[in-house]
Amino acid sequence: DRVFVVPNGVPCCEPRPNRTPGDTKWTLGTVALFRPRKGLEMLLEALALLAWEGASVHLRAVGDFETPEYRRQILARTDALGLQGTIEWTGFARDVRRHLNRMDLFVLPSLFGEGLPMVVLEAMAAGVPVVATQVEGIPEAIRDGQDGLLVAPNDPRALARAITRFLSGDVDWPAMRSSVVERHASHFSDKSMAAGVAEVYRRVLAARAG
Repeated sequence: DRVFVVPNGVPCCEPRPNRTPGDTKWTLGTVALFRPRKGLEMLLEALALLAWEGASVHLRAVGDFETPEYRRQILARTDALGLQGTIEWTGFARDVRRHLNRMDLFVLPSLFGEGLPMVVLEAMAAGVPVVATQVEGIPEAIRDGQDGLLVAPNDPRALARAITRFLSGDVDWPAMRSSVVERHASHFSDKSMAAGVAEVYRRVLAARAG
């Protein structure tokens, strides 16, 4: 009864517009400092499966690589899977919000070590539904089937299937966009974080006064 949890929050913003009905082209996005635990290899394998199925997808990968060697490994894997024209590597970006506005789905295939990812909260604020792995604090932000879809880590087929559910219309993208915006505002915004901290102070001061 002396421990309180107040989730981090990021400011609300104008969410990205709804997708154009009938648009078959999808832009997937991921934002990270790319390193092995981020599961980028899993995402590449999923993209290859989607391409083999004829899906019209493009990946916007925002961020730098942790080491030059890891960059060489990932680019070599990209070439081996025939994904050269499917991925746009933007490099480090200060204006992540501008990139989120151009994504239809935010994908975070991390293997472990995520806590409560700020980039997931930023995607929620931008109105971008999330497809992510069910590790650490991610399920605390994303409710599977309501704000996005969660899959087991290190399972490219499961990741590809989750993305396909959006592409096929099995998942209602506009409804999930609305849900993710509302959940961010109520639970993971700067105002909700400030209110949570204030409530901790109120409880502590009330206990001392008592």
